Amino acid sequence: MNSLGLKIRGPLATQIRNYAVAQSATTASTNSSACTTTTTTTTTSSPSISSTLILSRPPIITQDLAPFESQFYKYQSELWRRLMWTFPKWFYFKQGTMAELRYRQINKNPVSYNPKISSWPKGKPDLKHLRDRRFRQYIRAPKTYREEDEIVEGQDQSEFKENEISRKIVPASRTTEADKRQDVTSLERKLSRTLYLIIADKSSGEWKLPNFKESSGQLQPLHVLAEEGLYELGGKKINYFNVSKVPCHHNKNKEYFIKSHILSGTFEPQSDSISYQWATKEELKQLLPKDYYSDISHLLSDV
Repeated sequence: MNSLGLKIRGPLATQIRNYAVAQSATTASTNSSACTTTTTTTTTSSPSISSTLILSRPPIITQDLAPFESQFYKYQSELWRRLMWTFPKWFYFKQGTMAELRYRQINKNPVSYNPKISSWPKGKPDLKHLRDRRFRQYIRAPKTYREEDEIVEGQDQSEFKENEISRKIVPASRTTEADKRQDVTSLERKLSRTLYLIIADKSSGEWKLPNFKESSGQLQPLHVLAEEGLYELGGKKINYFNVSKVPCHHNKNKEYFIKSHILSGTFEPQSDSISYQWATKEELKQLLPKDYYSDISHLLSDV
């Protein structure tokens, strides 16, 4: 029956029915192909979620002073020493004792003012308690200990051990053995700077921060993913903590960055196919890809 209510019979009705069935099949096939194409495109273009670890070693010693700061502190120290009180030797070394004699032998008295001398190239002395108050006072105390090289072999070292507490304190050098060897894998280098862990596959040689991708079908928090990935990559001899469970940054590749600090331990690669370094911010700029570094540079410390 058509739209006018008339019944159509014979060959014409058969042709109309066949055309309608064919048209319906063609439309269904087109819609199915479109859905399949859309689904495939969406699946291939969507990157998987991954966790990137920004593992840093904070500075261990104070930062190196700038030239201006060094000169300022030196000036303040000299000024303070010039204005300080005269050393009261009569309090520490009793008059007439051997201790006073040793003190006088190593500390010579300054030249006193003589009115008969008409020329004083450095100015007239201003003495008070045998000290020229125009300059800072240098005091040399009698040595009450012996150095290790002064101990004769076979000699009793009991006296040396008793006076060991009074030995001169020599500060350790700011330059470590790792700095001298240029060992970039050591945590003992660049003690005054913040170091960051970077790794590279030996086959590609491209440096990057440790990145751990999520396994298919296994969902877990990002900080847990980074922790398990770090232990799997560098062993379990690392004592570190995450600054926060919340990522501090992410990029278009769905990489979520977790900040962490190493407290103790060592990073030992569990595979021979990777290399690693502990690098400063300036070194990262030279090692990391340009776009990658510019994306994370604001997360790195300048100290």
